[in-house]
Amino acid sequence: MEKIKILHITQSFGGVETYLRQVVQNINREQFEIVIASPEGETLQQFCAENNVKHYVQHMSRGFNPIADVRSIFGIRSLIKKEKPAFVHLHSSKAGFVGRIAAKTKGCKSLFTPHGVSYLSFRGKKRMMFFLLELIGKRFTHKILAISHSEANRCIDEIGIVSKDIFVIPNSLTIPEQPAEVPDKLGKLTGHIKIGTIGRLTHQKNPLLFADIAYDVTRKYPEAHFYFLGAGFHDHLRKQLEKKMAAYGIESNLHLIDKGDHIIALNFLRQINMFLLPSVFEGLPYALLEAMLENVPCVVSKCDGNNDVINNNDNGFSCLTREEYAEAIFSLIEDKEKARAIANAGRQCVVEKYNIKTNIKELESIYAGM
Repeated sequence: MEKIKILHITQSFGGVETYLRQVVQNINREQFEIVIASPEGETLQQFCAENNVKHYVQHMSRGFNPIADVRSIFGIRSLIKKEKPAFVHLHSSKAGFVGRIAAKTKGCKSLFTPHGVSYLSFRGKKRMMFFLLELIGKRFTHKILAISHSEANRCIDEIGIVSKDIFVIPNSLTIPEQPAEVPDKLGKLTGHIKIGTIGRLTHQKNPLLFADIAYDVTRKYPEAHFYFLGAGFHDHLRKQLEKKMAAYGIESNLHLIDKGDHIIALNFLRQINMFLLPSVFEGLPYALLEAMLENVPCVVSKCDGNNDVINNNDNGFSCLTREEYAEAIFSLIEDKEKARAIANAGRQCVVEKYNIKTNIKELESIYAGM
């Protein structure tokens, strides 16, 4: 039987790279052939080489750049002509926008996964502009594959995608029978109480609120240390964050760690006592699932993506206000039994609902039906 060829295209890494890794490592490679196009990224290109996946370098601008975007459309059209995929699977906003136009005008079907709809990253005029781009992109949409019900609902209610054209499969992880043994590439973190997050210093991940929470907690628990893993990559708010840290006098309690690979992320999660994610929005965060799988109690914002995973005061805490974050963290510090129960419930939730071995079958069914 001839394999079904799928061309995956992305302009971003982070959670999308994790998504692609999970697909490549778990999909039936006898039935499906995977080809990936992305900007240059050492870890993804190395992964493709190690897993016998063809990779193309496809440059795309991150912001709105009409000239670069037209070039990207023609570049993707050329890739489609060369590879002749059954369809293209597009990831994140820019690849989704230019990729849908390229596929539609080339007579190729497309499956678009937003990983968090683009306009939620912005405010004011920029938010309106990116919302209008999503409305334009809708005209070229074939099918949407959302990574959470929150994301699907936003596509339906705000962008106007017809519900019959949307599938939902949550981001999922490989659940090992035994904890994976990995080398220590991070080193020992300081502090008796270690509270951490993983992300970029951008509006979406809300690092300024992270600093506010760190200040509130360290006023009561000076021995608490906060860690932000993921700096050095799109540090849009770094200067503002460092200014706030200095104003609060918490430079010795809030630490910025440069972005690392998945081994460093695992080293990190195995050292922290709590995972804090005060995001403005999410698609469905892999970092949250990974923390829960590692038995780390989680305190998160009540936002898209997080709401799909966290049942407040059961498998984690979800918060709206600065005060709620501090209260949740205090309760986890002061009630060890509660912290263990939250952590265990979180891990069980991931095992039952976010197991790639189960959810990959649904993905294969969608791919086969495209």
